[in-house]
Amino acid sequence: MSSGGGGSEKSGAGSGGPVKTPSDFLKSIRGRPVVVKLNSGVDYRGVLACLDGYMNIAMEQTEEYVNGQLKNKYGDAFIRGNNVLYISTSKRTVEDGA
Repeated sequence: MSSGGGGSEKSGAGSGGPVKTPSDFLKSIRGRPVVVKLNSGVDYRGVLACLDGYMNIAMEQTEEYVNGQLKNKYGDAFIRGNNVLYISTSKRTVEDGA
């Protein structure tokens, strides 16, 4: 039908490097500080312990922020995936011992 021309070797990004999927990204940030924004606008900041295919999230050292202001601190927290708007890596200012 068509001449192959080696097209199967190209990556979608065109950069020549390996393509990183969203799943790869999520696996790579486990154990790192993250910000989880909910559909309600509330932010949770803490260390990503684990997550599953439904975006259910377990976090440690969790802080709840409403309108940018700290409202609560939780040791461990579980967030149901259907409430999650996005997950972002955090450039948290770590004050050791706090």
